[in-house]
Amino acid sequence: MKILRSGDIDKISMMLWVSRRHFYFTLKHITLRKLLNSFVCLFEMFTRRSKLYSHPLHLRVEVCSYCNLRCQGCLLGGMNYSESAPNHRKERLMSYELFKNVVKDFLPYVYKISLFDEGEPLLNKDIYNMINYLSINNVCTCVSSNFSMELSDDTLKTMVTCGLEHLVVSVDGSTQERYSQYRRGGDLNLVINNIKRLIMIKKQHPPHSLKVELQFIDFDNNKQERDAVYKLSKTLGVCRFTVLQGCKRDKEMKFTGRPEDRRKRGCYEAWITAVINSRGELGVCDFGEDNGIPNIGIAPDYRLKKLRNHPVPIYLRKSFRDFSLPLNNVCASCTRYLR
Repeated sequence: MKILRSGDIDKISMMLWVSRRHFYFTLKHITLRKLLNSFVCLFEMFTRRSKLYSHPLHLRVEVCSYCNLRCQGCLLGGMNYSESAPNHRKERLMSYELFKNVVKDFLPYVYKISLFDEGEPLLNKDIYNMINYLSINNVCTCVSSNFSMELSDDTLKTMVTCGLEHLVVSVDGSTQERYSQYRRGGDLNLVINNIKRLIMIKKQHPPHSLKVELQFIDFDNNKQERDAVYKLSKTLGVCRFTVLQGCKRDKEMKFTGRPEDRRKRGCYEAWITAVINSRGELGVCDFGEDNGIPNIGIAPDYRLKKLRNHPVPIYLRKSFRDFSLPLNNVCASCTRYLR
């Protein structure tokens, strides 16, 4: 059982933490082209180049923009969602055809694609076709789910056999009372039953590549539950237990230090990753896409319109090197680099 914890970390520590969490999956999908692109990408990040010749190593694709729960602190739950939700998050599923179109230019370079954002990805019935498509194209897939839904044995079997390699299930309390304080509308017994059946089906269908991770989000009111959920993860037989720093129940936590301190901590998302929403629009990073940094185009135009070096990400990257430029307000308060 591996235990990973996030915390108040700088760019180097963040990179090491992310690498440790995803190293196994990355290693499986190395090609010469991906390796060369990785060297260039990392060199450009550590030297803070603004114009890039590399391509992202990781994508986050939002295949479903809504959720069956209303978790406080999530953009779809208690964080004033009804007033601030962007148009692409209003009951939208990405189609399989659109999905293939938006990822095609990235496939030769990315190691892993995360098929989730704020929404619940398993609500999209095309997700298993998407996973299989990426598997055929030598790309690892990760799905993060609340797992609080009715899942048949046939569905769980498909989950095991479709090529999915990394499943993250969020459990933030060891009792229904504690669990539902944040996971509003969720059923802990249903989640546990689904995990037990999934693990059993995995054993019945070897060989399989799926690794199941239990994720505990550390809020300001559930720290005492951490050990109990860890013991639960051992009982369930998952491969990893991860603790993530969460938000406060009434507001999102953000970096509050000085701009020069924020610059010193750097960034990795503007160099290493990119996000695609359920409409197929390409964004610079996950935090920026949620907090007002404009999307830079549609993902199928990535190569044609050279969106990797669109003026918006060029300025964001340049502002981390050139202290005469003001940091974007979103970058200055990024939750990835809390003070």
